[in-house]
Amino acid sequence: MTSETDVGALGARLRRIRRRAGYTLDQVAERAKVTKGYLSKIERGQATPSIAVVSRLAETYGVGLSEFFMPDGERKAISVLRSGDLRAVNRSGTELGYRYEIGDLAKADPRAEVFFLTLPCLEPEQIEMRYSHSGEEILLVLDGQMIFDYAGMELVLSKGDCIQFDAENEHYGYAIGGATARAFVVTIPRRG
Repeated sequence: MTSETDVGALGARLRRIRRRAGYTLDQVAERAKVTKGYLSKIERGQATPSIAVVSRLAETYGVGLSEFFMPDGERKAISVLRSGDLRAVNRSGTELGYRYEIGDLAKADPRAEVFFLTLPCLEPEQIEMRYSHSGEEILLVLDGQMIFDYAGMELVLSKGDCIQFDAENEHYGYAIGGATARAFVVTIPRRG
Protein backbone atom coordinates (compact mmCIF):
# COMPACT_ATOMS: atom_id res chain seq x y z
CA MET A 1 0.00 0.00 0.00
CA THR A 2 1.37 3.39 -0.80
CA SER A 3 -0.88 5.93 0.90
CA GLU A 4 -3.22 6.41 3.82
CA THR A 5 -6.10 6.50 1.34
CA ASP A 6 -5.13 3.03 0.09
CA VAL A 7 -4.90 1.76 3.69
CA GLY A 8 -8.35 3.20 4.46
CA ALA A 9 -9.82 1.68 1.29
CA LEU A 10 -8.30 -1.71 2.15
CA GLY A 11 -9.74 -1.54 5.66
CA ALA A 12 -13.19 -0.64 4.36
CA ARG A 13 -13.10 -3.55 1.87
CA LEU A 14 -11.99 -5.96 4.59
CA ARG A 15 -14.87 -4.85 6.80
CA ARG A 16 -17.37 -5.22 3.90
CA ILE A 17 -16.10 -8.70 3.05
CA ARG A 18 -16.20 -9.77 6.72
CA ARG A 19 -19.76 -8.54 7.14
CA ARG A 20 -20.86 -10.11 3.85
CA ALA A 21 -19.41 -13.43 5.08
CA GLY A 22 -21.38 -13.06 8.33
CA TYR A 23 -18.39 -13.11 10.67
CA THR A 24 -17.81 -11.08 13.82
CA LEU A 25 -14.48 -9.45 14.63
CA ASP A 26 -13.95 -12.08 17.35
CA GLN A 27 -14.51 -14.98 14.93
CA VAL A 28 -12.15 -13.61 12.29
CA ALA A 29 -9.48 -12.64 14.82
CA GLU A 30 -9.44 -16.19 16.18
CA ARG A 31 -9.30 -17.84 12.75
CA ALA A 32 -6.71 -15.41 11.32
CA LYS A 33 -4.58 -15.58 14.49
CA VAL A 34 -4.62 -11.83 15.20
CA THR A 35 -6.10 -9.84 18.06
CA LYS A 36 -9.56 -8.35 17.77
CA GLY A 37 -8.05 -4.89 18.45
CA TYR A 38 -5.52 -5.25 15.64
CA LEU A 39 -8.20 -6.44 13.21
CA SER A 40 -10.37 -3.48 14.19
CA LYS A 41 -7.45 -1.10 13.52
CA ILE A 42 -6.91 -2.68 10.10
CA GLU A 43 -10.60 -2.27 9.21
CA ARG A 44 -10.51 1.39 10.34
CA GLY A 45 -7.40 2.10 8.23
CA GLN A 46 -5.20 2.67 11.29
CA ALA A 47 -2.89 -0.32 10.70
CA THR A 48 -1.39 -1.89 7.59
CA PRO A 49 -1.50 -5.70 7.64
CA SER A 50 1.44 -7.81 6.52
CA ILE A 51 1.06 -10.19 3.59
CA ALA A 52 0.87 -13.07 6.09
CA VAL A 53 -2.14 -11.48 7.83
CA VAL A 54 -3.82 -10.61 4.52
CA SER A 55 -3.30 -14.23 3.37
CA ARG A 56 -4.90 -15.59 6.55
CA LEU A 57 -7.84 -13.20 6.14
CA ALA A 58 -8.34 -14.31 2.52
CA GLU A 59 -8.27 -17.93 3.65
CA THR A 60 -10.75 -17.19 6.44
CA TYR A 61 -13.17 -15.50 4.03
CA GLY A 62 -12.61 -18.01 1.21
CA VAL A 63 -11.56 -15.35 -1.30
CA GLY A 64 -8.44 -14.54 -3.28
CA LEU A 65 -6.03 -11.86 -2.09
CA SER A 66 -6.84 -9.59 -5.01
CA GLU A 67 -10.42 -9.33 -3.67
CA PHE A 68 -9.01 -6.97 -1.02
CA PHE A 69 -7.20 -4.64 -3.42
CA MET A 70 -9.53 -4.22 -6.42
CA PRO A 71 -12.60 -2.00 -6.13
CA ASP A 72 -15.93 -3.77 -6.60
CA GLY A 73 -17.20 -3.79 -10.18
CA GLU A 74 -13.77 -3.26 -11.80
CA ARG A 75 -12.83 -6.89 -12.40
CA LYS A 76 -12.53 -8.30 -15.91
CA ALA A 77 -12.13 -11.63 -17.69
CA ILE A 78 -8.49 -10.72 -18.43
CA SER A 79 -5.84 -8.97 -16.39
CA VAL A 80 -2.89 -7.35 -18.15
CA LEU A 81 -0.01 -6.35 -15.93
CA ARG A 82 2.19 -3.67 -17.45
CA SER A 83 5.76 -3.09 -16.38
CA GLY A 84 5.74 -0.65 -13.49
CA ASP A 85 2.11 -1.30 -12.51
CA LEU A 86 2.79 -3.38 -9.41
CA ARG A 87 1.15 -2.40 -6.14
CA ALA A 88 2.99 -2.93 -2.85
CA VAL A 89 0.94 -5.01 -0.44
CA ASN A 90 2.44 -3.33 2.60
CA ARG A 91 4.15 0.05 2.86
CA SER A 92 7.80 -0.88 3.15
CA GLY A 93 7.80 -4.64 3.41
CA THR A 94 8.42 -6.27 6.73
CA GLU A 95 10.87 -4.93 9.26
CA LEU A 96 13.47 -7.30 7.80
CA GLY A 97 13.16 -5.90 4.27
CA TYR A 98 10.82 -8.28 2.44
CA ARG A 99 8.66 -6.52 -0.13
CA TYR A 100 5.55 -8.02 -1.69
CA GLU A 101 3.91 -6.50 -4.75
CA ILE A 102 0.63 -7.90 -6.00
CA GLY A 103 0.33 -8.42 -9.72
CA ASP A 104 -3.21 -9.46 -10.64
CA LEU A 105 -5.82 -7.02 -9.45
CA ALA A 106 -8.34 -6.85 -12.26
CA LYS A 107 -9.02 -10.52 -13.04
CA ALA A 108 -12.51 -11.57 -12.02
CA ASP A 109 -12.55 -14.54 -9.61
CA PRO A 110 -8.87 -15.50 -10.00
CA ARG A 111 -7.97 -19.04 -9.00
CA ALA A 112 -4.36 -18.00 -8.39
CA GLU A 113 -2.68 -14.94 -6.92
CA VAL A 114 0.42 -13.41 -8.52
CA PHE A 115 3.13 -11.58 -6.59
CA PHE A 116 6.60 -10.23 -7.09
CA LEU A 117 8.73 -10.73 -4.01
CA THR A 118 11.97 -8.97 -3.12
CA LEU A 119 13.99 -10.90 -0.54
CA PRO A 120 16.66 -9.25 1.63
CA CYS A 121 20.07 -10.69 2.51
CA LEU A 122 19.76 -12.10 6.02
CA GLU A 123 21.42 -14.52 8.36
CA PRO A 124 19.32 -17.60 9.21
CA GLU A 125 19.00 -16.53 12.86
CA GLN A 126 17.31 -13.28 11.75
CA ILE A 127 14.36 -15.17 10.26
CA GLU A 128 11.52 -14.85 12.73
CA MET A 129 8.57 -16.00 10.66
CA ARG A 130 7.99 -19.17 8.76
CA TYR A 131 5.01 -19.09 6.41
CA SER A 132 2.36 -21.69 5.87
CA HIS A 133 -1.03 -21.41 4.19
CA SER A 134 -3.43 -23.64 2.34
CA GLY A 135 -2.93 -24.55 -1.28
CA GLU A 136 0.10 -24.62 -3.55
CA GLU A 137 2.79 -22.10 -4.38
CA ILE A 138 5.10 -21.65 -7.34
CA LEU A 139 8.26 -19.54 -7.04
CA LEU A 140 10.48 -18.53 -9.98
CA VAL A 141 13.72 -16.69 -9.18
CA LEU A 142 13.99 -13.66 -11.47
CA ASP A 143 17.23 -12.14 -10.11
CA GLY A 144 19.85 -13.03 -7.56
CA GLN A 145 20.34 -16.11 -5.48
CA MET A 146 18.43 -17.30 -2.43
CA ILE A 147 18.16 -19.94 0.24
CA PHE A 148 14.70 -21.49 0.34
CA ASP A 149 13.81 -23.57 3.38
CA TYR A 150 10.92 -25.95 2.89
CA ALA A 151 9.88 -27.97 5.93
CA GLY A 152 13.50 -28.00 7.10
CA MET A 153 14.97 -28.88 3.67
CA GLU A 154 17.32 -26.11 2.51
CA LEU A 155 17.61 -25.39 -1.22
CA VAL A 156 19.88 -22.90 -2.99
CA LEU A 157 17.96 -21.29 -5.85
CA SER A 158 19.43 -19.06 -8.57
CA LYS A 159 18.05 -16.95 -11.41
CA GLY A 160 15.78 -19.12 -13.57
CA ASP A 161 15.21 -21.82 -10.92
CA CYS A 162 11.57 -22.64 -10.25
CA ILE A 163 9.91 -24.65 -7.49
CA GLN A 164 6.33 -25.74 -6.86
CA PHE A 165 5.27 -26.94 -3.42
CA ASP A 166 2.47 -27.64 -0.97
CA ALA A 167 2.26 -24.36 0.96
CA GLU A 168 0.80 -25.96 4.08
CA ASN A 169 4.33 -26.91 5.14
CA GLU A 170 6.44 -24.18 6.73
CA HIS A 171 8.59 -22.29 4.23
CA TYR A 172 10.68 -19.14 3.96
CA GLY A 173 13.53 -17.72 1.95
CA TYR A 174 16.21 -15.06 2.00
CA ALA A 175 18.75 -13.69 -0.45
CA ILE A 176 22.42 -14.65 -0.37
CA GLY A 177 25.48 -13.39 -2.21
CA GLY A 178 25.38 -9.81 -0.95
CA ALA A 179 22.41 -8.59 -3.01
CA THR A 180 18.63 -8.85 -2.79
CA ALA A 181 16.86 -11.54 -4.79
CA ARG A 182 13.63 -11.11 -6.73
CA ALA A 183 11.06 -13.80 -7.40
CA PHE A 184 7.78 -14.24 -9.23
CA VAL A 185 5.35 -16.05 -6.93
CA VAL A 186 2.01 -17.68 -7.72
CA THR A 187 -0.18 -18.90 -4.89
CA ILE A 188 -3.07 -21.21 -5.64
CA PRO A 189 -5.31 -21.27 -2.56
CA ARG A 190 -7.32 -24.32 -1.67
CA ARG A 191 -10.93 -23.25 -1.82
CA GLY A 192 -14.09 -24.86 -0.70
